[in-house]
Amino acid sequence: MGAAERCTASPSSKTMTPAYMLRAFAKEARAELRRLLAEDDLAPHVDEARRIFAMAASDMAVGEPMTVYAQSSAIRAMHAALDDPWLIEARATIVGAFLAAIASLLIEARRVR
Repeated sequence: MGAAERCTASPSSKTMTPAYMLRAFAKEARAELRRLLAEDDLAPHVDEARRIFAMAASDMAVGEPMTVYAQSSAIRAMHAALDDPWLIEARATIVGAFLAAIASLLIEARRVR
């Protein structure tokens, strides 16, 4: 059971704020990000990460800053998946696109249930 499921499974879940729920999804997404090692692990998230990476800055919202950890091999694979083989884009931008993609997919999976 993921962090978001745990917090919605409690009897008091009717009082959970959207911000609290987003933090729970972000926590679960960070855990998934740490687990990623290489290109094969990224596959389920690449399309969504590309969509997020391509968004204009005016379409993005800035939230709370957070520290995320990712394996070096995964970060190199993320750059390659987002067509940045020269590693020119900021690491935070690249990893952030995958973090947002993972969180988006977690939220979507929760909606389907």
